[in-house]
Amino acid sequence: MDQLDPAGMGADGRDFIEVDAFLDGRGDTAAVREALSYAAAHAVREVRFAARAYSLKEYETIETLSIAHDDGCGDVHRKECHIVLSGATGLTLAGAVDGAGRPLTRLLGDNPGRIQSRMPSVLWATGCRGLKLKNLAIARQPACASAGVIRRIKGGQIEVETFPGLPCEAQMGAYCMNAFEVKTRRLNRESVTFGFGFDKRFRRIGPGRLLLSDEALAKRLSVGEGLSWHQAGVTDFLLFFGCCEDLSLENVRIEQSNSFAVLTECCRDIRAKRLEIRPRDGQFFTGPRDGWKIYRCTGQVSLENCHIEGVRMDGQNVHSNFMIVTERRGRDWATAECRYAPLPLRQGARMRLYRGNGWETRRIGRWKVEPAGFKASAQDPDATAGAASVGSQNRISRYRIHFPEGLPDWVKEGCVMAPTCWEPERYVCRDTTFRNIAGAGHLLRCGHVEIARCRYENIMNAGILIGAEWSTHCEGGHGEDIWIHDCEFENCGFYPRYGTYGCACIAVKSQGFSGPVNRGIVIEDNLFCGSKRALEICDAQKVRIAGNRYENIGERLWVEEKS
Repeated sequence: MDQLDPAGMGADGRDFIEVDAFLDGRGDTAAVREALSYAAAHAVREVRFAARAYSLKEYETIETLSIAHDDGCGDVHRKECHIVLSGATGLTLAGAVDGAGRPLTRLLGDNPGRIQSRMPSVLWATGCRGLKLKNLAIARQPACASAGVIRRIKGGQIEVETFPGLPCEAQMGAYCMNAFEVKTRRLNRESVTFGFGFDKRFRRIGPGRLLLSDEALAKRLSVGEGLSWHQAGVTDFLLFFGCCEDLSLENVRIEQSNSFAVLTECCRDIRAKRLEIRPRDGQFFTGPRDGWKIYRCTGQVSLENCHIEGVRMDGQNVHSNFMIVTERRGRDWATAECRYAPLPLRQGARMRLYRGNGWETRRIGRWKVEPAGFKASAQDPDATAGAASVGSQNRISRYRIHFPEGLPDWVKEGCVMAPTCWEPERYVCRDTTFRNIAGAGHLLRCGHVEIARCRYENIMNAGILIGAEWSTHCEGGHGEDIWIHDCEFENCGFYPRYGTYGCACIAVKSQGFSGPVNRGIVIEDNLFCGSKRALEICDAQKVRIAGNRYENIGERLWVEEKS
């Protein structure tokens, strides 16, 4: 390699900088930040990391409403982040690889050791265009999860021997715990504990030995089983991308996460190639929450040759949120609310207005996010385009929207709406593996989908779960125009998702809705094996099932009567 100046301009005209050129006796976090600042100031297109571990200790605190993603998130407006990237254009963050193409660069976010708490995000990127991450491995240091084998159960006390090299602290959280077959590393039953509602602690009783006291839990476990558990289970994000366009993740490996491994929020056009969310160092699990949540994103979304393993809840979660009309304002204005973060609409996009099992669409004009407690004024029906005002309430966002084409007469308070700019125009996942997931492998609350040549193995809920959810999070939309072909499903659906629903390799169900709201689904040329049920079809019409193979399947097809 040519000798480089700090700007990284080699004799052959390469346009890059190296992070380690900015160390100058300081820590890794400062070097990374200065390299990114230099790249922004000098239009450098690539920031390169060396073949080593980067220990990220320092963090900055930002103001954001984007923690709001579920009912357990709390009213949080501030987030700690190691690396904050805003407004970058055409930038690549690149690590080094070995001869087999495995990342040798590791970005290690700090774990301050606080049980059931949020930790600084490794990267928080907003408003970027053409951002690319490649050849990077990302984890927590020290590890925020552990695993071991149950050696003794007596009198409500569970003694566990941790695997060599894994954490064995004086006190450890026991969140999102799952039991495994040790030899096969196979998840084969429901989660033992969850993210909330179980606040007991492991206590160290000797080198590599932990003790957990809980009579109810002890009755559900057996000596010789493997256990995995986490320090926390709260809403948090290891990697966050908000309102980014043309985002690419290539050869990125998430080795361990304290919550969601990746969140893409309100992004447009996303590509992932050889993205791995997978445990290492003897761990059973990667993280206590979803692997990669694609939230209110649009454009073209594609996954190719990816691997998602060892997460609770879902491996790949694709959804938006329904909006509910709270007030009709004349012929062309409405106020509507939706759950969670106040994210932008797109002027000119279409809004679906639901009436029974059908809908009409209208173009979105000007819009505004209103402060919490807002009440529309009869003297001021106007609004300005864009999120000019953001409410302070973390879990409910209120929008004021103009529809220049006018609203149908039947639209009134309580009408359900869904903006198309919060759903992918096309979602494609090919040649990807989902394994040991204590939720659904794929949670698809969207349309225009192709799933091809993927493998689903040891999935607690359905391998693929299609359809909206109303009662808890108002997550949409319905499944439409979906093609699943040439995939393999093994040991899927051994625990239901909605009451008694979801116990299948592929399940179609829009929870909280009645009628055939999911439509145009093709399931063909797949292999279903080692599961109680292959296919479960509810709330659907125009479903085509053909050319599939079934091995050791208790029931091939169950169809709800009204479908």
